[in-house]
Amino acid sequence: MYAGIPRERIPWYPTIDEERCRPAECAQECIAWCPQGVYARLTDGRVVVAQPYACTMGDISCSFQCPFDAIHLPSQRDLRRMLKAIRQELETP
Repeated sequence: MYAGIPRERIPWYPTIDEERCRPAECAQECIAWCPQGVYARLTDGRVVVAQPYACTMGDISCSFQCPFDAIHLPSQRDLRRMLKAIRQELETP
């Protein structure tokens, strides 16, 4: 739950720009940095968002760990819009 809303209803989580992500050229700090285990490395070497809804709402610190700017998250403004829309949807009979 986040702000009284089931976490799985809130589409706020990181995405990885596969064209920018270069796991062979970095220390994969995104994986090491995230205590929630949001990221994982596949057997082919690619880094993916494995557990999107485990991401801590509003926390963008992982995006600063990527030296290639491959991690993107919705803005705080987008998060507020999402929450407002979901609340309105849940309140509508």
